[in-house]
Amino acid sequence: MFRAEVLWISVFLAIGAVGGLVYNWPSEPDVDVESPVALEPAPAVEGGGDVAAEPLGSEEIGATGDAEAVVREDPQGVLADPGTVSGIWNDAGPTSQRSQPIDFGVLELGDRLLLGGNSIGAVKHYSKLWQQANLPVDCAVLIRLGLASELAGLHEQAEKHYHSAIRVAKKGSAQQLVSLLGLARLWEREGQLGEAIALLGELFLVYSHEGHPEIIRQSIIHQLADCLQRRLLASEVVVEALRKEPMEYHWCPVMVEPILELADFESPADPPANPASGLKLLQDYDGGVSLMLVQAHLEGISVLELISELQRLAGLQVEVTEQAKSALVGRLADVDSPVMPVSMLLDHTLEPLSLAWSQSEGVLTIMARDELTSKDLASFDLARTQRTLLQVQLEFKSSVERTAAAIMNDGNNARLSGGWDVAVEKYRSARDLDPADELSAQLYFNEASLSLVRGEKLNALHSSYMALDQTLSAKLQAQVYAMIADLELEFGQLEKSITAASRGLRRAAEPAVFARTAMTLAKAYLLTGDPYSANAVLFDASADLAGESLGRLASVFSSFARFQHVGPTLGLQDEGQRVVLALAALQPDDVASFADALIVSKAYSAVGLRSKAIDRLSEALDIAPAGYWNERIRLQLAEMYYASQALDKANETIESFGTVSAGLLPKVLYLHASVQLDLGNLEQSETICRRLLGMNLDQGIQSSALEKLGETLQRSGDHYAAALCFAGLLPKSEGTAPETDGEAAVSP
Repeated sequence: MFRAEVLWISVFLAIGAVGGLVYNWPSEPDVDVESPVALEPAPAVEGGGDVAAEPLGSEEIGATGDAEAVVREDPQGVLADPGTVSGIWNDAGPTSQRSQPIDFGVLELGDRLLLGGNSIGAVKHYSKLWQQANLPVDCAVLIRLGLASELAGLHEQAEKHYHSAIRVAKKGSAQQLVSLLGLARLWEREGQLGEAIALLGELFLVYSHEGHPEIIRQSIIHQLADCLQRRLLASEVVVEALRKEPMEYHWCPVMVEPILELADFESPADPPANPASGLKLLQDYDGGVSLMLVQAHLEGISVLELISELQRLAGLQVEVTEQAKSALVGRLADVDSPVMPVSMLLDHTLEPLSLAWSQSEGVLTIMARDELTSKDLASFDLARTQRTLLQVQLEFKSSVERTAAAIMNDGNNARLSGGWDVAVEKYRSARDLDPADELSAQLYFNEASLSLVRGEKLNALHSSYMALDQTLSAKLQAQVYAMIADLELEFGQLEKSITAASRGLRRAAEPAVFARTAMTLAKAYLLTGDPYSANAVLFDASADLAGESLGRLASVFSSFARFQHVGPTLGLQDEGQRVVLALAALQPDDVASFADALIVSKAYSAVGLRSKAIDRLSEALDIAPAGYWNERIRLQLAEMYYASQALDKANETIESFGTVSAGLLPKVLYLHASVQLDLGNLEQSETICRRLLGMNLDQGIQSSALEKLGETLQRSGDHYAAALCFAGLLPKSEGTAPETDGEAAVSP
């Protein structure tokens, strides 16, 4: 579970580096740090005030004696002399008193650079301070060097400084805890989440109560929540869920100023007296460990004994698997908390052993993580993350960003388990805190994503534009533009969809977002009658349209676009053949949206496969959103039925319209009149034509309507009236349909 070069063993004894933690740090090799941090000396040496670490300059080595050269070549060698070291593993730890007055001007300048974001400059100044002041074991300098190196991305160098600070700091002091938290952050950034979670969990068991500085308590629980969240998001189950329902998580930056304050923090001269040792049950609701509270002051207790004591106090029925039993043997734990839920107590004591627990019907089962399926393990990690995020919300009431981020992340996690209503409440609570900047933009994006899956398209579009207005992140902009392009396409705003998709395509870096945006842009171009641009987009994005399903659909779109542009020709250039081949390779599941089905139907129709085109249009109509596209797809389906002489189906499709928007009503009425005429319903055809001619129409539709009325009157035997219609004159009638400017029913 742990790295070979950073082996740490939890041996809960009366002595140690941090409470019940004892760390065994192997010797550290020198690191060659390139410019601009070349001024930094080698790692700190845990020596007394008369032994100082100096930079390994060649001119200095030449000017000193052999003994000093040996010390510089192997700083750890000085530890062999018991007279110069105050016992690294003693309770008191090595002396950490400054051998010379510190230059506070340099220190303050480094702090200002670090607070201002110039971490490289801060590293240089802290290194200069270290050299000038000759302070190899000064915790304040070591912590600052570690923090500046961490923020500068020099993780290996930062780890060395944090190691040195941990060793020289007083046991359980704020400086030692800050250094351990810095080490946990480094492990988190390097992806070693198991080590970070185990360390932070053990710190939580001992240092999360009010007897310690607030920033320490908050940092422990906040970092622990981040690590648990990252591990949850790395689960295959969650990764697959986020592909279908994208969400944004917020990670708060490192709080630099409080860490600098704690680097100079002086522990109280009279620490509070240790409470009486033991485990006490404070609250128990029907044996549920999530609602059970205990008071625990235990040092070096066996984990097996702790479980037995919980079982005795609360009457728990505990079952331990064989694999878990072997992991529990000989393992110790430290707990120091006036009040703690048993669920969190189990979380943090079992984590270093790679164990998990579950409670069902009053039975508490402890098992190895390896024994769980991927889905069960994701469920356990999800529940544990939610418990920790709730603790963050309680601890960070004064910090808007951290509280709002924890609530938002908690809402995202609720969506992973299907709790949409819970997520709505969480997002609303986070919004009530009035978050700003990127956090607000991410929250808007999550609200838009949730509204989209709930079918609230207008709300989703509004939230998407709000997110776009507030974010400066190119990654988030690409995702928002992709969502806006899809929504505008559904609302029939094709020009806006093209604009959004074009902008998103320029910002997209993730392959999935790029492919989604490219396909949306190609669909919008095809639906606006611009096959040349559609083919150009698909050609440029061909390498990113990975996956068999997406590739087959893109092949249909591109071949259909070329067929429209160049038309059918002879030989190998016959794009019609390529359209047929692409359509033949298409699988039923490849068509996912109404736009896909509509374009595929157009491709079938273009090569003369009318029955296939009708089938695809019917699929598109079933899933098309109400409004713009539903009306147009229904009209196209009716026209295709009419062209196929399926008059009854054409008439049934037209009459299923109900109401139609004013812009489309003339086309629907003209088709309806044509169908009624071919069915022999002359009276209905005449009524529809006269209603159509009573509207404000352009010249083309008016001429076609007059001609259709003339055909109807001619078939009914009124040749004079028919002749007037053919001459462009409307014969008089007893009743004339009123003009219609808004939506109207199709049937007269």
